[in-house]
Amino acid sequence: MSPDFIIPEAFKAFDCHGQFWNYERNLSHWRQPGTTYFLTFRLNDSLPQEIVEEIRREREIWEKQLRSQSKPDETIHDEHAAWQRRTWHKMESVMDQCHSSCVLRNPEIRQIVANALLFFEGKRSTMHGFVIMPNHVHLAAMPIGNFQIEEVLKSWKGFSSRAINKALGQKGSLWQGDNWNRIIRDEAHWQRVMRYISRNPENAHLREDEFTTWFATSVVERVFQPVVRENSDFEDDPW
Repeated sequence: MSPDFIIPEAFKAFDCHGQFWNYERNLSHWRQPGTTYFLTFRLNDSLPQEIVEEIRREREIWEKQLRSQSKPDETIHDEHAAWQRRTWHKMESVMDQCHSSCVLRNPEIRQIVANALLFFEGKRSTMHGFVIMPNHVHLAAMPIGNFQIEEVLKSWKGFSSRAINKALGQKGSLWQGDNWNRIIRDEAHWQRVMRYISRNPENAHLREDEFTTWFATSVVERVFQPVVRENSDFEDDPW
């Protein structure tokens, strides 16, 4: 059962006529001051290697096609956005099957991630909500001041990676280098994102001790604990 979500007073919808830019690494990431982002980041082993390679090859083809344009082609950009959406859903479906090491299934390890996500709360970012799954994390957050979301995300992943490796007595990279993120476009999109975050454990049929959810008290009307059901119909699309 999902909570009743309240739109934050400070929520700012994406303004296509305002100032925005593209922060580009391996994927296209739109940025606009004051907006809220839906982010997904995952463990290095959360996807089978053959899927990782398939996505890498398809991404390279798209990047080559986008770079070759002498002027922006709206049709190609729409098709690229559709590919991103399909790919994200494919990744999410596979990750929810929990075939990897799933070290975040351990409550103590998940607590390390939760502590990292909230460490700079009110200083570098405002967190609306998150879910920590066995092998990936979804969250909705707004960077504060001059901080960019990629800077805040880097600090979350860096701190949690070091702390988790220490707790498990291991070394090496924990998180996959890139992440998937989108600016939340409007209030309806924000509601879909928050419902998706709250329902993801149900979608993956997890037990109550296999995930962690957190929501800011300012965005929920009541305290809740998601109920795991055998079958769920998810029409909310956070993408």
